[in-house]
Amino acid sequence: MTDKLKSTISRRAVIAALGGVAAISAARVHAQGMGGKGMGGMNMGGMNMGGMNMGDMRGDSEPATIASGTDYSRALIVPAQLTGTPAADGSLRYDLEIGTAKAELLPGLVTPVLAYNGSVPGPTLRAPRGKKLHVHITNHLEETTTVHWHGAHVPAAQDGGTHNLIAVGGTLDNHFSLDQPGASLWYHPHPDGRTGAQVYAGLAGLLLVDDGEDAKLGLPTRYGIDDLPIILQDRKITASGELDYMPTMMDAMGMKGDHLLVNGRERPFVQVPAGWVRLRVLNGSNARLYTLGFADDRRFHVIAGDASLLAAPVAMTRLLLAPAERVELMVDVSNDSGKTLELMNYGLKGMDRLSSMAMDFDAIDAHASGLMQLRIGAADGKGGTLPAHLIDLPEPLSTTTKRRFTLDDRMGGMMGGGMGGMAGMAKMGGMGGMAKGMFLINGQSMDMNRIDVKVKLGTTEIWEISNTAHMAHPFHFHGTSFRILSRNGAPPPAHEQGFKDVVLVRQDETVQVVARFDQPADADHPFMFHCHILEHEDAGMMGQFTVA
Repeated sequence: MTDKLKSTISRRAVIAALGGVAAISAARVHAQGMGGKGMGGMNMGGMNMGGMNMGDMRGDSEPATIASGTDYSRALIVPAQLTGTPAADGSLRYDLEIGTAKAELLPGLVTPVLAYNGSVPGPTLRAPRGKKLHVHITNHLEETTTVHWHGAHVPAAQDGGTHNLIAVGGTLDNHFSLDQPGASLWYHPHPDGRTGAQVYAGLAGLLLVDDGEDAKLGLPTRYGIDDLPIILQDRKITASGELDYMPTMMDAMGMKGDHLLVNGRERPFVQVPAGWVRLRVLNGSNARLYTLGFADDRRFHVIAGDASLLAAPVAMTRLLLAPAERVELMVDVSNDSGKTLELMNYGLKGMDRLSSMAMDFDAIDAHASGLMQLRIGAADGKGGTLPAHLIDLPEPLSTTTKRRFTLDDRMGGMMGGGMGGMAGMAKMGGMGGMAKGMFLINGQSMDMNRIDVKVKLGTTEIWEISNTAHMAHPFHFHGTSFRILSRNGAPPPAHEQGFKDVVLVRQDETVQVVARFDQPADADHPFMFHCHILEHEDAGMMGQFTVA
């Protein structure tokens, strides 16, 4: 069987368990066409999805809290931290095993998953800036995969993109160094057409770059105590415990679950000492946007974005976080010993230019939901502080070289044609079948044999991203970090003024970013640019670029 054919069918194939254990499904893929399962309460004429319409999403009032199946009954999982084993050549070695496992995502329910080193999320890899790293990866799955180092400044041949496949039963050795500012990066699969299913099945973990600046500043740095990794994901789970991936055709608009998980558990609690607490938050969901805040509306401070600290802390009470974005928050619980504090998702109610179609929202988007609980103990005298100044961010690089990228989709024509349009969609393979050509960049769908952009190594470019699609898209490109220059001609908000690698581009919005390209990429191993709603990426909203 060719790898291309295997790639096509493996989303529906069962993944054999390690060591001869009974086979399990990596993520149940129903991918219904027009003749399949019902459309979940969708009324196409009135744009009413499951009892929610656009009016529900446009109100200004604070959303009511949605009921939850648990009540902070289980402790937060803090992923194991790998700091590398020193090798004779001066490098640090890390070992990643990709295989199957079982996890208790919901209390009392065992769920088959895919996992790095047997855990969901995978271990946190911590790497000193500039140190030579050796990551040895073994693939125990019955399908090919990759490990993409999201946000890492590494050559494309080491980046883990769609061309860096690890064979079934095979191994891969990555050798690179991370000569970039301290940041909370992450890693996940990136095979063409199968990224969504593999991430949904459990494959994700954090990669922390240490440059020593946070320690010098006196920020909290005690991993798992006052410096907490927080990976947000949402999952749909059947009564028997299986992950339910894309059970309806509408899930191709972006797979959302009805259970909100933090580090692989629904509504966990964590014990923290009184003082300043640092939360390194990753939106690891396939498609869901979160609006973060605390239940008592207290202020928190944003100290870092995707790829660096900020120049100074930014005080906020609500923060919108798109898929693949990271943010580091500081919250002061110095005077809260003996109390509890809830981190909340306040949904998307009242936010404009995220989508013009009600089908893109669900009940969680329209309500406030508890994510996790902080249980504050006594101060231990070892905590960090929040300085008024963090780092000196350089001015964004200047250049006259500009490229334009237009994000678009064919939903307008499909929906405008009523059921006739839906029938046309079915001819394309059905939304649940991840039809190529539904989501486009510059009018094109992803082609692994086509190079879309050629960048000169060592140069700086402005990339202008315009969104003419019906919904917002988080745009990401590999191999470098960027600074946001403007949103529709206006400066970005303060919390977006550090280095980033994902930017949410809303409907009818044009965003300009500037980046320097210092990592090489050739036609055999190009970098990717794409929407980070994983079902859109898998459906073709992605392109390739070389740097030479």
